[in-house]
Amino acid sequence: MGDGAMVRPTIGMITAGPLIELAGEQWQGVSDGAAAGGCDLVCFAGTELAHPDRHKRQANAVYDLIAPGRIDGLVIWTTRISQQIGEAAMREFAGRYAPIPIVSVEAHLADWPTVLMDNRAGMDQAVSHLIEVHGHRRIGFVRGPLAHVGAQARYQGYVDALVRHGLPVEPALVTAPAPSWDPAAAADAVARLLDESAEPPDAFAAANDEFALGVVTAVQEAGLRTPEDVAVVGYDNHTCIRSNDLGYQASALPASGSVHRRVNIDAGTPALTTVRAPFYEMGRRAAELACALVRGEPAPALEIVPTELVVRRSCGCIPSGNGISAPAHGELAVPEHDTAEAVAANLRQGLGPKSAVLPDGWAEHLIRLFLDAGRPEGFLGVFAEYLRDSARAGCAAQSWWAPLFYLRRFALARGADGGAIEDLWLRVQLMVSDVVERERTFEYLLHERQDQTVREAGQRLIVSRDVAELTDALVAELPRMGIPGCHVMTFESTREWARPLMSYENGELRPERTALTFRSTQLTPDRIDRPAPGNFVAAALFGLEEQLGFALFEVGAMPGWVYEAIQQQLSSALRGIRMLERERQALTEAEQARRSLELAHAELEDRVRERTAALVDEIAERERLEAQLRHAQKMEAIGRLTGGIAHDFNNILTVINGNSEAFLRRCSPEDPRRPEIEDIRHAGERAANLTHQLLAFTRQQVLNPELVDLNATITKVRAMLATLIGEDVELTLDLPAHVSPVWADAGQVEQILFNLAANARDAMPGGGVLGIGTEDVVLDAGHPGRIVGVRPGDYVVLSVSDTGTGMDESVQTQIFEPYFTTKPVGKGTGLGLATVFGIVQQSGGQIDLTSSPGAGTTVSVYLPRAQTPAAPLPRATPPTSPHQGSETILLVEDDSQVRAAARHSLERSGYAVIEARNGLHALKLVDTHDDIDLIVTDVVMPKMGGPELADTVRRIQPDLPVLYVSGCTTADELDDTAVLLAKPYAETELLDVVRRLLDQAV
Repeated sequence: MGDGAMVRPTIGMITAGPLIELAGEQWQGVSDGAAAGGCDLVCFAGTELAHPDRHKRQANAVYDLIAPGRIDGLVIWTTRISQQIGEAAMREFAGRYAPIPIVSVEAHLADWPTVLMDNRAGMDQAVSHLIEVHGHRRIGFVRGPLAHVGAQARYQGYVDALVRHGLPVEPALVTAPAPSWDPAAAADAVARLLDESAEPPDAFAAANDEFALGVVTAVQEAGLRTPEDVAVVGYDNHTCIRSNDLGYQASALPASGSVHRRVNIDAGTPALTTVRAPFYEMGRRAAELACALVRGEPAPALEIVPTELVVRRSCGCIPSGNGISAPAHGELAVPEHDTAEAVAANLRQGLGPKSAVLPDGWAEHLIRLFLDAGRPEGFLGVFAEYLRDSARAGCAAQSWWAPLFYLRRFALARGADGGAIEDLWLRVQLMVSDVVERERTFEYLLHERQDQTVREAGQRLIVSRDVAELTDALVAELPRMGIPGCHVMTFESTREWARPLMSYENGELRPERTALTFRSTQLTPDRIDRPAPGNFVAAALFGLEEQLGFALFEVGAMPGWVYEAIQQQLSSALRGIRMLERERQALTEAEQARRSLELAHAELEDRVRERTAALVDEIAERERLEAQLRHAQKMEAIGRLTGGIAHDFNNILTVINGNSEAFLRRCSPEDPRRPEIEDIRHAGERAANLTHQLLAFTRQQVLNPELVDLNATITKVRAMLATLIGEDVELTLDLPAHVSPVWADAGQVEQILFNLAANARDAMPGGGVLGIGTEDVVLDAGHPGRIVGVRPGDYVVLSVSDTGTGMDESVQTQIFEPYFTTKPVGKGTGLGLATVFGIVQQSGGQIDLTSSPGAGTTVSVYLPRAQTPAAPLPRATPPTSPHQGSETILLVEDDSQVRAAARHSLERSGYAVIEARNGLHALKLVDTHDDIDLIVTDVVMPKMGGPELADTVRRIQPDLPVLYVSGCTTADELDDTAVLLAKPYAETELLDVVRRLLDQAV
């Protein structure tokens, strides 16, 4: 592999990592195919195109390294990278590599050769197995997404099998195409099918294994068993990698007659009978076609690779491990003309070349002993010896399953003692299962050791402080991980050019290469010679926001995921090294500056000292702002929690207050129940006031801002303030006449005054002075207030001071937090100052507090100054409309009790009410009712909220009035013309607003 005149062609592979499980099979197939064709392979492992995660998407920079002249042929595993983009975008992506010949896998790509699996025939074989072997006649099918070509071909295979066997295709047994490969959706679809069917089908075939597991879940939830009541088959052989039980694979080619046996562990799920997707074979064939194209040889436009049926327990073929025999296997029976010599050949073929370690004539000897099942000890002893010797030669124990299964069938077909044969077969199963289990345990421990090796290597790489340490770490760790070569490249000023940071191959460093700059698309500055075809993995190295370079690994004995793990660790190490280099550079520059300053004039030194002082102030200011931000975030979190609680309370109180009000209207004054009902209403009103306070400090209450004269407001409530603070506290006012009006909610301003006065009174238990003053001020960006993000400008400050006990700094930091109080238990709720804080913040103002122990406290509230000096206008009181009406109202509310209370109130006033539980339900009712005069809707609901409902309806009926009701909302959620009624509301309020909107719409 190299640039210029290359010793051998280089095939590139584009796929999404990590190279594990199915992706590993695909990569291994391409690797073996390229090697067989005498070509080097470079696998460019990125991720899906247009991946939603921006950071992960940076891995796709590796695709930019592919260029003609360096890569001679290209295999694109199209489905691995095209899940997020359409067919046209995928064609455009592939077009950038012209004129490199391309082979596409799993999907057609322009006019390039394509390698597909035979999805249709594979599903045909699986369904035929259910029909021919198990005698099932009513077979359901769970369809995959319409956009997935393979899923549609699998459905056609299902239809083919039924038609060929003379069975009807029952639409009631076929689910609708799924929107995605979500097993939960498959489970839901099957559950509905089972509910609607008089009796369950005999079996289900699913478009993939994930859907098959969804089928098993639905069947079990319906009280049925798999496979005893309903058999299940899947597709892909992907999920079954982690399933349990004994199983064998029957080849898709009828003539082969080969059977492969495998053991899995995870006793929770019945092992799925499925169709193995031939990813390895597809990858190998794609590489062979790419090599042919590179050599100028013709290649077929389409290659279809056969699939393979994998029979396990979910169809009922394999015993569950408790001794229950498998049913007959129909077509899998041994042909009558087969001889012991054919079975012996099958035994030798199943074990492959590694069976050479066994004695001559071992297969014939084993057959004779097996046929003599009445003396099982002879067979078991010899077989145990053969099993041990073959394992030592590297032959996996599961390789015995296929020929042994064939031997069992042969013995049964030849009329041997069936009971003795089955008893011996069960003991053989247990023996092989035990060996396979030990092999899997060994593999698990081996994988754990590999994981530990990679973790240790990663830890050493990540803590490298410079390139030298990183190079030393790689040289030490690469041999431990079995990676024979690694080339780490970093980009120059642009990604078009690169330079080797480290080049390691054949067990030694190549330092002479680190001075060479080369085009990134060359991958390496010069050729890497290998006597045999080389296999490499290219991966991008990137930081949070920048591309650092790329790594080229020569593939060794470790699994494919190791290369992505090392790539991530190298990326982290390079990011850390670059940060340290920047810090070192900064320190060097600082040292040079210091030396220059020492030689400079005294005036320059003074400027340096001034600048240093400024920096100290700036850091202090930054620390103050950070602390302020953390406090604001904490308040926001508490606010969200409390606001949600208040919202639920308002729904409850709407029902309580509405029903109590209705009861009172129906009760006469002499009714003995009336006092209790009035107590309920009074308690509901008190609870509503409490929720208003909760919404106030969470900034989720509805404000009605207007021009407010602070001096007039303070004067109006002066008498109430004097009563509130008591006779032992003197009230003094400082209200200059020139103070400007503010833009705020007058009622909330009074709430601020009462809460601050009450707090000041409690701070002066022995009496004192409460001072209230106003003044026009201008806030700049550096004002040290408690609220983050307040805009500079013109404000009016409302100052409330007391001569009380004051507070220390620890109390001041928490004083505006909800539920914080210094009063004894039962003496305070901790909501007073938190409510003030929320009102001020929602009004766009600022708040600050100064205090010290024994010196009293001053709270300064800054409210935005009104843009016009005009006096505030009195709030207009809408004329009272009659409550009665006969119009039709669509009531949309997700809380059934609130909806019932509102409906009763409206119907008692003569209105016709149509109910909907959410926005989507309401839209359906609007389509079927043309007599709706008004919509009354909650703001926040599942599936579709009130604003979205109103927007949708007004596209059809623009003049239809809408009344919003909500227990927790802000003006930001609604437009300027929206009419909002806050929960909990009185019945008269609801009827007044409804009548007013209906009258306005006339």
